[in-house]
Amino acid sequence: MSKVLKNVAEPSNEAGAQHDVAVAAAVELAMEFYGCDAVTAAANRALEARDLNRESHYRFWLHVFKSLKSNPNRINEICQLG
Repeated sequence: MSKVLKNVAEPSNEAGAQHDVAVAAAVELAMEFYGCDAVTAAANRALEARDLNRESHYRFWLHVFKSLKSNPNRINEICQLG
């Protein structure tokens, strides 16, 4: 799976700012809605998008997944609260 993560292009400047805001919002919603399963849910959305050949959706959900994975402390806090 690490090969897939290495091949994902980062968004460019202006589009990147909008992308970052959208990813941050999706991360918050995923944590609110899925709780402890937010990382798994984001991974599933990415795989579904890839299976459907929706490259931009795949990249979006992969960035959401990477954001969630890079902050395990927040996920742990949510899991302890629930």
